[in-house]
Amino acid sequence: MTNAEYNHSVEHVSDSLYRFAVHFLKDSEEARDVVQDAFEKLWLNREKVEREKVKSWLFTCVHNAMLNQVSRKKMQITHLDSLGKSDFQQPDLAFESKQVVDLMVESLPPLQKSILLLRDLEGYTYDEIGDMLSISSAQVKVYLFRARIKLKKQLKGIFVLA
Repeated sequence: MTNAEYNHSVEHVSDSLYRFAVHFLKDSEEARDVVQDAFEKLWLNREKVEREKVKSWLFTCVHNAMLNQVSRKKMQITHLDSLGKSDFQQPDLAFESKQVVDLMVESLPPLQKSILLLRDLEGYTYDEIGDMLSISSAQVKVYLFRARIKLKKQLKGIFVLA
């Protein structure tokens, strides 16, 4: 990969990488750091990464970094889990619909959350997501289906309670 190809990749992929990271992490500073680290790794591995695979390589790198970030956070707050708080608490009725959906998406397992965001927010195809996350497109469809079913069940539960 040449310098020009690297710069082209930064210009064309950085916005979607950042959107993906900020929706997943819910923190703009952490998202910027993860994306910047991914581009740094791309620069260091520019000789090994094929030009056609740069986009999926970057998304894979960002996805793995976000999973590491989430697991580090979970390790830091394990003492809070002992207090009996659940992963998903019922929102107040004053919450807006988007906030409720955001809370539900947060409760998904990381892989399902990534697939849902890549498909529904970024609009990537099943094959592209499979390449990015190193899974088959059939697995992408299964995880996406399970994520949507889980969200649907949670929404039904809220409307029954309200």
